[in-house]
Amino acid sequence: MDKSPLPVQNVHRSDKNVAGKEALVKLLRWHFGHADFRGKQLEAIQAVVSGRDCFCLMPTGGGKSICYQIPALAKPGIVLVVSPLIALMENQVIALKEKGIAAEYLSSTQPTHVRNKIHEDLDSGKPSVRLLYVTPELIATKGFMVKLRKLHSRGLLNLIAIDEAHCISSWGHDFRPSYRQLSTLRDSLADVPVLALTATAAPKVQKDVMDSLRLRNPLVLKSSFNRPNIFYEVRYKDILENAYTDLCNLLKSCGNVCAIIYCLERTTCDDLSVHLSSTGISSAAYHAGLNSKLRSTVLDDWLSSKKQVIVATVAFGMGIDKKDVRMVCHFNMPKSMESFYQESGRAGRDQLPSRSVLYYGVEDRKKMEFLLRNSENKKSPSSKKPISDFEQIVKYCEGSGCRRRKILESFGEEQCKKTCDACKHPNQVAHCLEELMTTASRRHNSSRVFITSSNDKNNEGQYSEFWNRNEDGSNSDEEISDSDDGAEAGKSLTGPKLSKKLGIDEKLVLLERAEEKYYESNKQVKKSERNAISEALRESSKKRLLDELTPVLQLLPSVDEIDSQNASEFLENECYRKYSKAGKSFYYSQIASTVRWLGTASRDELMTRLSPVVSLAREEEPSGESMLVTEPAEKIEEEDAKIHTAESRVYEPTQQLVVSPSRSPIMLPQIPSFSEFVNRRKMKHNTSLDNSSEGFDDKKPAKIMKLQ
Repeated sequence: MDKSPLPVQNVHRSDKNVAGKEALVKLLRWHFGHADFRGKQLEAIQAVVSGRDCFCLMPTGGGKSICYQIPALAKPGIVLVVSPLIALMENQVIALKEKGIAAEYLSSTQPTHVRNKIHEDLDSGKPSVRLLYVTPELIATKGFMVKLRKLHSRGLLNLIAIDEAHCISSWGHDFRPSYRQLSTLRDSLADVPVLALTATAAPKVQKDVMDSLRLRNPLVLKSSFNRPNIFYEVRYKDILENAYTDLCNLLKSCGNVCAIIYCLERTTCDDLSVHLSSTGISSAAYHAGLNSKLRSTVLDDWLSSKKQVIVATVAFGMGIDKKDVRMVCHFNMPKSMESFYQESGRAGRDQLPSRSVLYYGVEDRKKMEFLLRNSENKKSPSSKKPISDFEQIVKYCEGSGCRRRKILESFGEEQCKKTCDACKHPNQVAHCLEELMTTASRRHNSSRVFITSSNDKNNEGQYSEFWNRNEDGSNSDEEISDSDDGAEAGKSLTGPKLSKKLGIDEKLVLLERAEEKYYESNKQVKKSERNAISEALRESSKKRLLDELTPVLQLLPSVDEIDSQNASEFLENECYRKYSKAGKSFYYSQIASTVRWLGTASRDELMTRLSPVVSLAREEEPSGESMLVTEPAEKIEEEDAKIHTAESRVYEPTQQLVVSPSRSPIMLPQIPSFSEFVNRRKMKHNTSLDNSSEGFDDKKPAKIMKLQ
């Protein structure tokens, strides 16, 4: 049997009693079965019941609808709810009726006799409807405004609730011109409180919403945007063999879970849905190109769990109240961080662990950029807003920093506890980004891929290596000193001040201060000397490489021929040769990149890159001396001047390394460098250099080409 509303016969009781927590919690338990309110719900309800305007910002799944449904039960009269979608209104009305709450919606899609029955109820002496859902387009009509004024004059209009209020702002990601007309409500219904609700709005949008609706001294409530139960992840199409196959495997690995997949185009929805179905995954496409009957059938099948996955365009999902969605996947790039946050937030509304996966592709990025740059309103003041919004989501995909932090920072928050792939698997993400950079440059003719270090907040807009100083410093005990008396300075800096508990950023700050003090006492030191790579820095880099390489060699099979000491010296020498002129910053960045590579390299990759060390290990050394000797700086400068290391990226072994003339050239694995990020377009021309055509000569060392 349907539940009836709790008695509200005492119309004359004070608002203070109506807005009391005990009475409101009783209504919540009786009608909705919840033990208590969540987040800012109670504050919002008490504000509007007492007659105050309220702006409420809650994340998707935060229970915004309760904020106007409880007030409809707390006082006699009608709550008018403005909603952007008919499907949304229909679903909420059905759900409320199942709970015994009198709710109706008005739209042009309803049969005439249904609309007439609702109007008759509104004109009666004591309307039974408690919540009336309408679209903003209906409010703009003169006839309906007359109806609202009559209800107001009879004291029956208690509250105007505007759902998805961000649609009123031209700065928002989902602007609806019809929402702008809601500002006229304040003229006609001046003393009726207004509740504006949204799940996503940047600070500028929030202010625009409140100004447009002319809220008077509103109570502004903002819940945290953090969705701790959602794990955020980015996958890169350009380094996948087949994105469709990868998505199928991902869905199968999660089990028979409910999922939403968003696509940019209808054809992609259809193709992807067919592919998923062919692999045994229950799925269906949903978009505006289907007739209304088929869309309704697909939606019902998905809501009732007859279909596991729904593949839809971004219009799908607004107001859909399905709490057990375990995964939301964006197969194409969303247009802004706000839209991504709202769409991904449709996962895990039941607060259980869920997943957000975004498939990033360089072609998708180009397509979205083209669409945004060629949008209609180019002359409007906010025409540049879509581009800047899109750049945020590009940074989210192409940066190696915390995903959650990037989302929350756009709303003024910062918090993550290893609930995204960049925090949980930083090395893996960095490796994928490096591979993406090389793959994209090959496939897309050196298409510019912006990949930045998220930790370098003081250099936003600049492009750097993939390295995270916090990560690199977490397991390294070495300290770095760049002064001439490096041994003494290094000793003084490895004391208690540089505890192992400090991150590398904090250590570098202390080192920079020590370095500044040194140079203050040596006024005649040249700038070039300050940027020089000192022997102390090189020795600590060798130790760092050795500490990383030793456990790697212990774990990998059949690598006895590699001596860890010689290999670490070889790798450090390789980095030094490449960046001896560029300076210590680039040198250290390449060392960090090499350290990360060691953590992910396979046995074959390791043997290939260290082949000179392996070949020398096989030869007898009667003198017992080290197989690898570091060249003096003068000889390195002379060799670098000959082969143009920075641009040709050709490695020439030192003269102390003896390589058999009969040995064929060995291709080394790709090592991403700073120049490969900054001088992306130069790579196109550098590949045609004549270095690769030079043959092997008995009188000079062999040149070994790196993989481009």
